[in-house]
Amino acid sequence: MINAETKAEIRRLFYAEHFTMNAIGEHLGIHHDTVRSLLEKERAVVSPAPLRSSQIDPFMPFITETLKTYPKLTATRLAMMLKDRGFSGSVQILRRRVRQLRDRPSRKRAFAPLTAYAGEEAQVDWGHFGTIRIGRAERRLSCFVMVLSYSRAVFARFFLDQTLESFLLGHVAAFRHFGGVARRLRYDNLKAAVIERHGQAIRYNETLVDLAGYYRFGPSACNPYSGHEKGRVERTIRYIRDSFFAGRVVRDLASANVELARWVEDVANARTWPDDRSRTVRQVFEDEAPRLLTLPENDYGVVHRRDVRSGKIPYIRFDLNDYSIPFTLAGLALTLLANEAEIRIVDGANEVARHKRSYDKGQRITEKEHFAGLYETRPGAETVAGREYIKRLIPETSALYDLMVEQETPLGSATAKIFELVESYGVETVRESIKQATERKIGKMSYLAQLCRQAATRRKEPPRIQIELPDRPNVRDLVVTPHALEGYDRLAEPTNTRDSP
Repeated sequence: MINAETKAEIRRLFYAEHFTMNAIGEHLGIHHDTVRSLLEKERAVVSPAPLRSSQIDPFMPFITETLKTYPKLTATRLAMMLKDRGFSGSVQILRRRVRQLRDRPSRKRAFAPLTAYAGEEAQVDWGHFGTIRIGRAERRLSCFVMVLSYSRAVFARFFLDQTLESFLLGHVAAFRHFGGVARRLRYDNLKAAVIERHGQAIRYNETLVDLAGYYRFGPSACNPYSGHEKGRVERTIRYIRDSFFAGRVVRDLASANVELARWVEDVANARTWPDDRSRTVRQVFEDEAPRLLTLPENDYGVVHRRDVRSGKIPYIRFDLNDYSIPFTLAGLALTLLANEAEIRIVDGANEVARHKRSYDKGQRITEKEHFAGLYETRPGAETVAGREYIKRLIPETSALYDLMVEQETPLGSATAKIFELVESYGVETVRESIKQATERKIGKMSYLAQLCRQAATRRKEPPRIQIELPDRPNVRDLVVTPHALEGYDRLAEPTNTRDSP
């Protein structure tokens, strides 16, 4: 409820100081719609005083005709047009006159309900779900959502970006989930779908058109400012945000997608169908599924392709991380092919490197084989490459190396010793031992080896003995047939004294 003082201040600011309604609302801490409502009520009750003759009067025919042709034209733009025609008055005077002339609709825009047919349409959109931290990187968490307009069956999947490749991967996964394709897919005017638009003339993304041709569906873009045309997918995104995501801690992408798929199956597709409360979405989808377009024999291949070239150091930078290539290809033009799981680097038709994709930040992913042959030409390169490889295998080694430098422990021999410990005790045992040594500030390899032996003893693991066989075919190719050990087990059984003679 606005008191009398606030009403008076609104009138003063509007009529005397020529504040806009938005400026008045911001100044007084009230909504601009409240200001507008008060002023319009007063104009409806109080008969306005006759307009005094002003310099705007000669331009009224032009103003009236222009507003009929362009009903949404702002007073500011109209003032610029009048200025070119000799008007020298203030924009506030023009704004008041335009407000009186403009035919404002008294009701909100009404929309006709959309009719959906089985297998006819699906709606697609992205939803924003904050960020997720992976190592040192903070990645944007986005959810690709596709909803069948008739049954309201849902497919949803989290991605770490909204690139065209992720957009296409979402389509492929959704088609596989539904077991078919709707005849028309409706999109908002996002760049992954619509490159440019002029009225009803639309130019779609060429790769999306290629995907549509492969799966034989027709892309359809919503009209501008007509969000109701894809209301089903927007409501579904809000449903995911409120019913699934609220209060949930997302630790990694894989587990988030597993939990989301379970929620879609157990909750979203088990809810009642809005058009008939006696049926569930899943039941209606079972009727709709046979009407979907049949899937091709193979999925559409989605690959992120990029032309790349390394510097003097044989690593390729992609998505905040570096990936090694054979040192002989440093500085040459190559092609990088990436999907969700791995990175491939090719030279023409030949694959030269393959790595597991990292979503961390600032990581150097190294394959030791890429530096083979470099060691003979550059002294010390083998030590560096081995150190990078062991840090990728066991990231905790980096802190141990820093400690060794402080305590003047040779890193070259230390790296070779760590490789031996990994061979003897396994990665996890060495990792835990490195953590203990670092926490205790002891950067000696003899101490690290002792920790590994103690860990193996606690787990009652037998000692691992490395046997170096002679390089003779009759020894290396020898096949030894193991004998049954039951006889040895019987020797360890206690003797029954009553059965003894």
